[in-house]
Order: sequence, then structure tokens, then C-alpha cells
Amino acid sequence: MSIGRQDDAQASRDATAAATFPCTLLQERFWAVAHSRRPYGLNVAMRWLVEGRLSHEATEGALRALVQRHEILRTSFREDSGRLAQMIHPSCQIKLRNVDLSALASEEERLARAEEIARIEALELMDLTQAPLLRASLLRLGADRSMLLLTFHGMIADGWSIGLLVAEFRAAALAIEAGAMPDASAPDLQFADYALWERELLASSDLDESRAYWRRQLQGAVGTVVPPDHEPADRRGDHGEITSILMPPTLSAAIDAYAHRHGVTLFGLAAAALALMLRRLTGRTDIVFGSQVANRQEAAAEALAGPTVNSITLRLPIDDGADLAALAGKAAEVAQEALQHQRLPFEIASTLVPRPAGARLQAVNLVVHRSYSGTSETEGADGAFTLVSVPSFSSGTQWDLNFYVIGRDEGWRMSCEADATLFDASTVRDFLEMWRSCLEAIVTTPDRRWTECPAVRGIPQRAIAAADQPTADQPLIVVQEPSRQIVRFHDHGSRTPMIVMNNQSVYYLLARELGADRPFIDIQAYHPDGPLDLSWCTFDDFATYAVRLIRWAQPSGPYVVGGHCVYGALAFEAARQLQAMGERVLLVALFDTWAPGYRETMSERDKQRRHRRLQFEARRKRIVQYRKGEIGLKELLWKPILRRLGHDAPGGPPPDAEPFAGYWFDNYIYEAAARHRPKPAALQTVLFRSQETLRGRLFDELMGWQPLVTGRLQKVEIASAHLDMFREKPAAQIAAALNPLLAQAESHQDG
Repeated sequence: MSIGRQDDAQASRDATAAATFPCTLLQERFWAVAHSRRPYGLNVAMRWLVEGRLSHEATEGALRALVQRHEILRTSFREDSGRLAQMIHPSCQIKLRNVDLSALASEEERLARAEEIARIEALELMDLTQAPLLRASLLRLGADRSMLLLTFHGMIADGWSIGLLVAEFRAAALAIEAGAMPDASAPDLQFADYALWERELLASSDLDESRAYWRRQLQGAVGTVVPPDHEPADRRGDHGEITSILMPPTLSAAIDAYAHRHGVTLFGLAAAALALMLRRLTGRTDIVFGSQVANRQEAAAEALAGPTVNSITLRLPIDDGADLAALAGKAAEVAQEALQHQRLPFEIASTLVPRPAGARLQAVNLVVHRSYSGTSETEGADGAFTLVSVPSFSSGTQWDLNFYVIGRDEGWRMSCEADATLFDASTVRDFLEMWRSCLEAIVTTPDRRWTECPAVRGIPQRAIAAADQPTADQPLIVVQEPSRQIVRFHDHGSRTPMIVMNNQSVYYLLARELGADRPFIDIQAYHPDGPLDLSWCTFDDFATYAVRLIRWAQPSGPYVVGGHCVYGALAFEAARQLQAMGERVLLVALFDTWAPGYRETMSERDKQRRHRRLQFEARRKRIVQYRKGEIGLKELLWKPILRRLGHDAPGGPPPDAEPFAGYWFDNYIYEAAARHRPKPAALQTVLFRSQETLRGRLFDELMGWQPLVTGRLQKVEIASAHLDMFREKPAAQIAAALNPLLAQAESHQDG
């Protein structure tokens, strides 16, 4: 067998006994899920309305022919010494359940009873050690009208397989009805061959490029989770409900026109629209969800019965400044790249990059099918009967939300299978309408930003559920290579090190002024593998992350910690956590740091007054800069006007608008600080306040720290601007104040 391709030669078979073969990684994952607390969502349950003559004998005979022809349909599974194997039986008996509903009084009653049976059939679990792993029922609705139910376990079939099997079933049933023998000859390729090929492929170097791609793509990725309506204590996944809406013909036509004009697929457009909706619902800008691909690039695999389906992960960054056409283009690009690397099993790709315990990569899923189950909706109108596919019922769900678009005779149907223990039916219907609105906005107003589209902008952000917040022992911010974030000065000094939290290297002159005997540790707080989506992190989470970095740099106390601006607040919270661990903190240094909550807890009137004062001061500074020739008239007048109107300056931001690597981390930590309300702590604290900081009733002299510091709190005025505190002269002034404070704290420690 050639590496990377399926061979025409079959694996050897023993015609008299069950043959044992290895399983694919997908089958191994499904086995684990089937034996977990959430074993639902693995059945592939389908139903067809049968119009015309289809007898019990022809139905059962056609099913027997399928089982004899395809080994996977007579396969069971067994775990031996920790290894899972598929057992292919030489023969397997299939039983067809025949239910006569024609005696019921009305068509409505017959259909209602048929739907009730179909719901039960879809959900009922299967014993994976017993073949066949499929169920079949023929429900008689009238003389020439029936409903056919086929339920396969995901261990033996996927949607593509069922499309093939249904076509074969119809041909076999028609042959039997005509008095002929159905085709039961074995195909050239059986699923056991595919499983062997997968093992050979994974052992080769053919997938090294795909491994590198998924390692890059999934670095720092956390699956997007939509905050639910409910938080049930026990979620078994057995309460899935499918909700659908029909896409308007005008929207279908607009999609076709846009796709033809821009060379994108319906899948790319659906993914872009879903990402946009999730951006609004969750507030996150890094959207991560799953999708499934048939994974049948080889011609031989197109006629293979068995579960070759693979899951891929789509990671779509949402740039709020980009227009909708750019968003759709980015989604198409991401999807195309993912499809190029679809051969690497999800079971491997999902483990290439460590994630926080309990963090899911695919809580939301998307599927797009041109037709139902890989077949046309109506199978064969020229024989004794026709099969018309009918929407299936949920077999339970492994995802919180599974969105899909399927082509039907009446048009495109947008559906969502939701975990009903999490989401109400009305909420899911709202999600579908939001998704449709986002899709319509993309194809009808591609040149607009989503922030300018009322239908998209009107999607409300949902509150984050407590159960989806990372817990104290499951941090969302993982410390992986702390050595990349630590800068040391005077490492051989004998005094207590000073540790500063930082996001730019600005402390060199302060380290020099403090003297060579004072070790100085500058911690770059932002995660070097970012940007990451840290929108769910509380300020406590950031502080826990800071403590890990601090203790890596200095495993035990005593500690001296500090930080500039918001990183001073981070240092204070980290010091409080260190103190709670029993460590001694000698001093906390706050450099021009406002206490979290000081501004946020003001009255609305005071907030407005404070904001106006800051605006006035900003204008005054621009005027001074203009008079000095540092800025031009456009910067002085035109750009501020455009910003107030909600527009960027002509030409957009300059290419270097992101001045340093950790700018994205700043955004998240400022947002978390605004929500944070610190607890008081008995910490000796010194506040260095720049001359630039405003004075007055709305600008507290101690910057809001007085009620939070139950230890000694001192203030030192520094003759500098906020961003210039660590230049040579102010750094010397800070060091002159710090050195005696540190010496005093150390003497008390020694005493």
C-alpha cells in the first residue's frame, strides 16, 4: 500500500471467523464518548417518506444485501488490553421492524405516531459489541405510503456513507420487487482497508506540514462558547432539539450572485455570517468553532461505506474595522487553508497545542450540505416507489449548538441542533434569524462595516454564564515558556529583588538608579504566544497569571512588586494573592496607577464631568503641540472631529499603529480592571504620582487607593508626565524615594 493513498488491494480476510482489525482514531474517540457520561449524539438517524409500493420482504432483503456487501455494516467493537479493535463478522442478521399505522383514524394521527417512533429510534443507544450497529423500521401509513427509518451508529457510517447506502438500498429493493437478485458483491475497498491506510499514513511524514499548520492555527485557541439560558447540573447530551427556518428565495439568489461575483463558496459565506453572529453574542473577537469534512479526496474513497468524516477547526478573527466583504474573504481563506490540511485527524490536531483543563475547542459547529446526506432529496421517481427525505430528529448532541445549511426541494434550510438543557427553543430560533441577518448583510451590503449594519449591530451580547468561567485551578492564561517574559538586571545583587509588572521595556534606567546591589526583575506580562482571546478573564485571573510568573522568577519571598498604570493595579492584586499564600510582601510600588473601581463607581454626573475635564486637557495639550510645531492642523482639528463622528482619519491608521507586541494584552487587562473591585489588603504601599495627573475633587490625590490599603500608604510626587516617569531624571527621583523605603522594609524583615 502506497503511503498517503488508498490501495486497491484489500486486507486479507478469513471467511469462516470474525476478522480483527485496528480502528481509526475517529472510531476510538467515538468509543470513548459512547462510554462517557454523555454517550448521545453519535447516532446518524435518517428517515424517508416512501411513496409507492415497497414491501416488507423487499425492504429486509435489500438491507441484507447491503450488510453482506459492506463489511462495516457487520462490524462490532471490542476492547482488549486497552486496545480497541473492530470485529468483522462473516455474516450478520438484520431485522426490520414493521409497524402498521394505517389503522389510525386520520393522516395527522398516523404522521404524529410516526414522528414519535422516529424520535425514540434516533435517540436509543446501541451496544457497540453487538453487530449490526444499525436499526431499520418500516412504518405503514397507507396502502402505498410508508416511512422508512434507518439509524446507524457513527462508528460505522457518516452522512456521505448513508447517501451511498440509500442509493444502493433503492436499487436492491427495486430488483427484489421485480423478482431479481440484488447486487451483494463486495466493493473494491472496505473500511478495514481504510483503517489500515490511515495507520500507515500517520506513521509517515506525509502529514508533517499539516501538523505544523494546525499547531500554528490552534496556538492559544479556545472554542467560542455561547452563554446559555440555563446551567443544568447534569448534562447528558440526550436533549437535542432541531429548529429550522427556510431561507427566503431572494436571499438564496443574492448568495448565488455574490458567490459568483467574488469566487467564494456558500460554506465560506455561512462561516463568515456565523462568526459575525458569535462576535456579537459573545463579545469575543477571536471566533473558534468546528466543522466536518467528508475527507474523501481519493477517488476510491468516494464509494466507501464507513465513517471517514473528519472535524476541522475554523478560527476567524473579527476585525471590527474591516468591511463585510473583507470578513467574508477572510473566512473563505481560513476555510480553504483548513481544507488543505483536513487529512490530519482531529484527534491529533486538537492535542498539538496544550489548552486549559476543561476548555473545549469546538462548542459550536457548522455544516453545509448541497443536498441531504450526499443524495438528492427525492431518490428515483421512475420505479415502483420513491424515497423523499424528511428532516431527521436529534439523536442528542455533542455540541452546545450545531448550525447547518442543507439544500432541499423547497430551497435552502437553515437549521440548528441545540442542547435543549442549555437553550430554550425561542432562543435557538432567534439565533437562526440572527445568522440569516448576518448572511444577508454580507451579500447585500458587502462594502459596509458590520458596525454600520443595524440588523447586525442590534444583536445583543449575552451575559457570560458562571459555569463557563475558568476556575481557580483551571486558568485560561497558561504560562508555557516564562523565560521568554523575564528580563533581569543586577542578578547577583544581595538585596531583595524588585519585581515590576510591565508590557513594555521601560525600566532600565530605574534599575540602574536603584543600584547594582538591588536585583531587578522586569516581567513582560503579555503572553508571548498571543494574541489570545482573554475576554472572559477576570482581573483575578490576570493576577493569578502574574503570580505564576513572579514565582517562576523568584520562587519564594520576601517580595517587592510594582507596576506602571494598570500594571500597578495588577502588581497590587498579585501581592494580595502572594500574601494570602503566606508569603511576605515588603512593599508595593504603584507608578501613576488609579485604583480599579475608583472611576467606575462614580455617579453618572461625576463621570461626565470627569470625562469633559479630561477632554479639555487633551485639547489643551494638542494646542501646545501645534504651537510647538509637533503636530499639524489636520492632527489638531480634523482627526478629533472624525473620531467624534465615529470615523477613522482619511487613509486609515498608519501601518505602525500597533506600536508594541503586547498591545492586545493591554486591551483585555484594561477591560478586566474596569470590572474589578479590589479587596483591602494590609500591604505597605508607595504611590508615585506624576505631575501630569489632574487635580481636583474628581481626581483623588491618592488615586483611589486610600480605602484599599490598610497598611501604610505613602505618596511621592514625580516631576514628569505619565509616559515619561522612567526617563533619567524622574527615574532618579523615584529611586531616591524607593531606596530608603526598601532599606527600612528590609531592616524590619531582618528584625
